Amino acid sequence: MERAIIHSDLAREAIQPPSLLNKYLDLLQSDINKLLLKKPLEDVGCPVCGEIARRESFQKMGMTFNVSKKLGNIYISPRPSPQDLREFYLESSARKFWLTEFWNNTYDQRIAKVVIPQLEWVNDSIMEHISRGPVEVTEMLANNWGYASLAEGVIADARYHLASPLVPDALLPATLRENVWPEGVENESQDAVLMFEALDRSTDPQQTLSDAKAALKSGGLCFITCLLSSGFEPQILREESDIFIPPERMNLLSYEGMVQLVEGIGGLDIVEFSTPGVLDIQNVIEKLPGRERFLNYIFKERSDTGVVRSFQEFLQLNRLATFGRLVLKKRSV
Repeated sequence: MERAIIHSDLAREAIQPPSLLNKYLDLLQSDINKLLLKKPLEDVGCPVCGEIARRESFQKMGMTFNVSKKLGNIYISPRPSPQDLREFYLESSARKFWLTEFWNNTYDQRIAKVVIPQLEWVNDSIMEHISRGPVEVTEMLANNWGYASLAEGVIADARYHLASPLVPDALLPATLRENVWPEGVENESQDAVLMFEALDRSTDPQQTLSDAKAALKSGGLCFITCLLSSGFEPQILREESDIFIPPERMNLLSYEGMVQLVEGIGGLDIVEFSTPGVLDIQNVIEKLPGRERFLNYIFKERSDTGVVRSFQEFLQLNRLATFGRLVLKKRSV
């Protein structure tokens, strides 16, 4: 199982300017109150194993995050139905603000530091594992069009589609509308399926990954990016972390939870599981609890940038950073 070590100068403020983020969160809270909390919510167990037992729970923006006892997965329960969640994305004023003002004002940094590197990662793996071309590529449950707008220029010989995107038709660029498959993907038709934080926002990660597997040809690749509950930031900060934003973060699986999810679906081999996150330390320093004396010493008192850099490398090397990425390969029949 491969893993990647990545160095990046990505800064959170570059892709999440405080003024825009605060406005987005204000709009989001209003949308949650109007579009989700007034509708019936379903109490569910662990999204991987169904376990009801919980280590702890905490609330963010009126919704409850639970920590599963066995695997340490963090998930929202009670949660909206799939239909109510889709309606939220299509009707939310916060999401409209993100897709217009937020996206436009952070476009250059997001493209250079996030979108292009992830598409290059996809292309490199396709070139290594799939010899045929052109390649059929589908992005599932996309909540923006950033990847779709650039993919065919980065992924060699790609025909790129969006399956059931969580974006209003009116906001989707006209050049991409003909590439949308609103009802899903034909079985065994795709060389690659991309799920950029799709499992995080899915109401049913097992079903979402099963759908991805079904869409893949034999030997096809599934690319997943996600946030992990076992990562340094949520382990240190827990509910103080800003990554717990409902309903975008329906599920944050642990390293163990993600492995069990893949194994439970069956027929998929993990080619790569990396945690190449670079924001853990930035985010933790900002809110580091006073009781964490050793970490306060490392990050705030010790004037040695090499220590911080090597600590970040340690997190990546041992799959302990919060941002995760996986490449799964469908077994040949």
